[in-house]
Parts: sequence; structure tokens; C-alpha cells
Amino acid sequence: MKIYLRPLSYLYDKVVGVKNSLYDKGVITTYNAPVPVISIGNLTVGGTGKTPLTDFCIKHLVKAGKKVAVISRSYRADAESPCWVDVSHPFGARYYGDEPLLLAQANPEVAVYVGPSKWQTAEYAVSKKPYDVLIVDDGFQHRKLKRDLNIVILDATESLANYEVVPEGRAREGWAGLDRADIILLTKCNLAEEAHLKALEARLPKDKEVLYFGYELQKFSNPVENKKITRAEMQGKKVFLVSAIARPDVFEKMMREIGEVSKKSLAFRDHHQYTPADVRNIVAEFEKSGADYLVTTEKDAVKLRPLMAKSPALWSAHLEVSEIGKKGRLDEIIGQILR
Repeated sequence: MKIYLRPLSYLYDKVVGVKNSLYDKGVITTYNAPVPVISIGNLTVGGTGKTPLTDFCIKHLVKAGKKVAVISRSYRADAESPCWVDVSHPFGARYYGDEPLLLAQANPEVAVYVGPSKWQTAEYAVSKKPYDVLIVDDGFQHRKLKRDLNIVILDATESLANYEVVPEGRAREGWAGLDRADIILLTKCNLAEEAHLKALEARLPKDKEVLYFGYELQKFSNPVENKKITRAEMQGKKVFLVSAIARPDVFEKMMREIGEVSKKSLAFRDHHQYTPADVRNIVAEFEKSGADYLVTTEKDAVKLRPLMAKSPALWSAHLEVSEIGKKGRLDEIIGQILR
């Protein structure tokens, strides 16, 4: 634990507390969209598995016949004003952001919008088309946009020390922030030690409903060769990993359950925008490693594919989300606000 950073964390937490208090008292006004708003967010800075769960919710809403728009921030991307994510953009990940592009590609029936400010992007979205519901990706701390359901995701594999407020830990706000949550979702529960999971549960508010989700890598795809293989087909093979995500250790742990992970595997900074030089280095290190497969995450694949359009080496790992315990309960809760 970075105890020497604790004074800075204390000050940061106080500033966040004052801001939240101003929202609670109505001193800072909020934008109230004309349709229900569902926020899917977290306490920590990335790495909770939020995007797969957002995708999970989107697919269930589409299956229920709802017209859905996703609101996201153009984080480390070029878009400077609210806009619709066009999946045909040749460098969409750089312009819109990797996560918004991934969600748009995975859900062609859904409109994904990005912009520097989530509330302004939401206002822009509803001005373009009528929707039944807005899903705000990473919206828990963006209180300027009023929401009807606050879903907060916690990573069951995250060290409790990392829930200290930044810069001492990785939390954007303290545990008290969970009081604003309507429901708490624990992710990667199948990857967590039982003792650690119980310690995390002990920190949660007693009056909040908690749902549990497991994450597994079950399928892999190669877009250049238009091939798909199962987990069983990759079992026991040597794999070279490349990623630019907040928790590359979790990706590696999941792949170690499938095959032998090369020690030469590469991990870049979260949301890193790959360059042609990066790709040359990745391919060279992969070839030197003697690995059978070069594997990346779905989020990284949307950035690497345009740069490796003619390379058959790249495989994307598909992350599957499964409900543990109360199956269908999340659908019930979401359905209550859409009636």
C-alpha cells in the first residue's frame, strides 16, 4: 500500500465528497433525459469487466424488443463533439474510442454515441432518434446526467488495497459511494479466491442487492482467415499475448487455464493506440517466441485489425459472461424501470 500517498488520496476523496454533496442537495443541476437512463459504472479506474457486462445488458434489451442507445465518452480518442459511432470508419477505434467501437460492432441493432461530455452526448442522441432506453457506459461518477438505475460493477479479483482512493489506490471514490448504487454486480467471481470474495462482500452495504457473474474465454476468432475455434481446440497450445487493458494479469490468468503463455508476451498501457511500429515489434516478438497463436482481447482487436489487415496471425479472445446464482434477476430489475 502506498501509504505516503494517503494525504493526497484524502484530499481527493474530500473534493469528490463535496461535489457529490452538491448534487445530492440539488445545488448542481442535472440533465433529465426524456427516456429511462441506465448507468453501468464502477468505483475503480478501469479493469472491472464493465464492457462485457454492458454488452450483456444491451443484448438482453434488444432481445426484449427495446430501442437502445449507448452513451459513452470519447476517452483518449479524436472525437471532440457528440457523434454517432460509424463502424465503417477506417480508424474507428482512434476516432471514437476502442470500447464504443467494440460495442457498436457487437450490436449492429444499437446506436452508440460518443462525446467529451456524457450528458451532452445523451441530449444529442435523443435529439436524433426516439429510443426506449439509454445505457450510459462508465456513468457512475458522471452525475450531471440523471439516471433511473445505477448499476455498479466491482471486480472480485481486485485487491482490496486497490479500493483506496487514487493516487494511493485505484478507486475514483471511497466505499461510501456505493450508497448511490441501486444494485451491485460482482464480476470474475469464478476467478476469485473464496476468502477474498468474502472479504469483498464484507465491505458492501447491507441494504444493496448483489448479483454475481463469471467470465470465461470460450471462443477465438481470426478475421483475416475468417476462422473460429473453441477453447478446447486451443487447449495446451503455446500462446503469445498482447493487450492494452487495465488488468492484463487477469487476461493472462484466464489464458493460462487454456495453454502455455509465452514469457515474451506484451502488455501496453490501458487504451494504448497501437502504431505500425508497435505491430512490427509485436509480430517479431511473436515469431521469436515460437508460440502457436498470437492472441489479443476483443477491445484490442478493434485497434489492431486495421494495422494487421493482411496478417493471418492475430486471434481475438471472446469473453463470455454468465450469471451465477440468480439467473434472470438483472433482467427483472432493468425491466422494472422500463414499464
